[in-house]
Amino acid sequence: MAGPNNHPIHIHPARPLYRFFATGLGASMWFFLMYRAKKDGAVLLGLKHPWDH
Repeated sequence: MAGPNNHPIHIHPARPLYRFFATGLGASMWFFLMYRAKKDGAVLLGLKHPWDH
């Protein structure tokens, strides 16, 4: 049996800059989704017609 360090596939950790940008893009996606849910959530759930302002 191979030890924990003898695995043939080695995955390098992500660079800090990539992790920072990935977190920022993920956060901006969720902020945008929550903003659109605030604006269009009732229409999406069928509680309001889209032409009612």
